[in-house]
Amino acid sequence: MSMRNRAVAMATAVVLGAGGTGIALAPAANAAPAYFGIDGKGVVTNDWEDEENLGVDSYPRGNAVALWETVLWADGAEWEDDEGESQPFRKSRIDGSFGPETESATQWWQSRHNLPETDGTVDSESWDFAQTRLQSLPGNIVQYKGLVRNVNFKRVGGKYQVKLKNVGPWKYAHYRTVG
Repeated sequence: MSMRNRAVAMATAVVLGAGGTGIALAPAANAAPAYFGIDGKGVVTNDWEDEENLGVDSYPRGNAVALWETVLWADGAEWEDDEGESQPFRKSRIDGSFGPETESATQWWQSRHNLPETDGTVDSESWDFAQTRLQSLPGNIVQYKGLVRNVNFKRVGGKYQVKLKNVGPWKYAHYRTVG
C-alpha cells in the first residue's frame, strides 16, 4: 500500500471511529442561518399570536422592535418625559431600540386599548390585539389600521418586513438585527 493510500485509510478510520460526527454535524457551506423574526404565513389575522415578548429586558434591539414602534406611531401613541409631560411618539423614534420612550409609549398603547398588562412589555395580549387590526392587501402588503394613520408592512416568503422610520428599503423584522 502506498504512503498516500495508507494516509487516506488512516484518516478514514479516524473519521469512522469517531462515528462520523465530524461529517454529520458540519454545516453546509452555503446553508442560510435560521430566520429569527416576525413570521407571517396563512391568514394575516393570526400572524402575530405567537411572537416573542419585546421590551427593555426582552429583545431590546432589532427590526422587530421597529415594527412595534411603527404600530405605536400608527396609533398616535404618547410617551411620558422626565417631567411627566406627554410627548407624541414621532416617526423619528422608529429606530429599533426599545428604550424608555418606546416602553412608555407601549404602556400608553396598552392602557388605551384596555389590555390587562400595562407594564410596557409587548406581550402576547399586545400582539394578539394588534393583529386584529391587520389587513391583507395586494402585493404581499399587510396594513395595520392605526387610530391615527395606516401603515404598511410586507410579507415575503412568510417573513415580515418593515421600513425603519417608515422610509427607505424594506428590512426583515428580525428580533436581533437592526438596519
